[in-house]
Amino acid sequence: MNNADRNHNVSVIIEMKEYIQKLDHRGRWTIALFLYAGMGAIVFQMRGALLPNIQNTFSVSESVLGLVSPAGTVGFTAAALLTGMIAGKINLKRFLLIGVASTAACTLLIGLAPTYFLFLGAMALRGITSGIPGGLARPLLGHLHPEQRGRIFNLDTAIWAGGATLGPLFATLVLSFGDWQHAYLIMGFLFIPALIVMFKTDLPAEKMEEEPLSFDKLQVILKDPRIMIMAAGLFLSVGVEGGFFTWLPYYLTESNFTQSVANLTLSGFLAAYVPGRLLNSWFAERFKYTTLLLVNSLAVIASLSAAFVFADGYLKVIAIIAAGFFISTIWPNLFSLGIKAFPQHSGPVNGLVMTFDPLGISVFPALMGVIADAYTISLAMQLLISPMVALTLLVFFLKGLVNGSGGERTA
Repeated sequence: MNNADRNHNVSVIIEMKEYIQKLDHRGRWTIALFLYAGMGAIVFQMRGALLPNIQNTFSVSESVLGLVSPAGTVGFTAAALLTGMIAGKINLKRFLLIGVASTAACTLLIGLAPTYFLFLGAMALRGITSGIPGGLARPLLGHLHPEQRGRIFNLDTAIWAGGATLGPLFATLVLSFGDWQHAYLIMGFLFIPALIVMFKTDLPAEKMEEEPLSFDKLQVILKDPRIMIMAAGLFLSVGVEGGFFTWLPYYLTESNFTQSVANLTLSGFLAAYVPGRLLNSWFAERFKYTTLLLVNSLAVIASLSAAFVFADGYLKVIAIIAAGFFISTIWPNLFSLGIKAFPQHSGPVNGLVMTFDPLGISVFPALMGVIADAYTISLAMQLLISPMVALTLLVFFLKGLVNGSGGERTA
């Protein structure tokens, strides 16, 4: 690097530092939470791209390899639900600092694990620690921007999708000069900028508006059909996404694609989330959530059928990317449906979302590993069509229910 390039890089860093210093506390916390979301998405999505290398290092079967996903999400589920329920009672900054710092440390531990047992243990521990900001970040963003909740939530999911897109690309880049462990070691240090901004910035003085979730309130919320279908829909749709995140590169390498093409296809699948969710934010202001869910779930079924049953070669890749575009809209529409049902309990509802979201990601990839071990990975991918059919039937039921009660405008 010559002096001109070095001076240019230094000036860019100084300009970024000055820009952050000029922001108010709300702006700094928003940037820090967005940074954390992007870094977390990279770590989460590079896992599938590194799976063949992890298998080669530890010499484990597909069934045992399928435990990688639940190991990273079971603890996350419990921690996110608990923090979401008590969001109105705890010191948010303290808990977020603990969660982000311990998440960074556990990411480093994953890269240092000498055995598969310790690798799974580090994955499980990281799941618990990342569940703390997982249960608090989105409610805090909504509190920081109460007049722009919809826009902020869409930006949050779009940033997550951008980081997720970079995950497989980052994994491919690291593998070009090192081992899969280096990817986790590098990412562990990249959480530090977000942690520094959080540490040096006070939270705005306003109190959180979300109420803690009591058992009685939980019963009321869970009995609402919109919440029940949101929960079931999240489990099914995120389960399908988890199947892609974990097994798509493995499936494509088994289908005679190179690992680079397989990882790029996963990046393409995730890159389609960005335009899908941005376009969805426009449609969500003009159409009912149930209508959008129905149209997109049918489109996902068609895309999955083309990708895993009918298409070959690069037509298969195109169908997979199309599936990413349409399935990206399912999560924000289900989440918006739940928040609209109980806006005064956005923290607890987010806690429920953070329960069924990782539950689907945990269960589906593990089951797919068993199916791949007993039969083929191709059959496991084809069976992902079934949960989308079930989701479509649930949305049909909900649409008929709200039509009959005259409440379609809210759903």
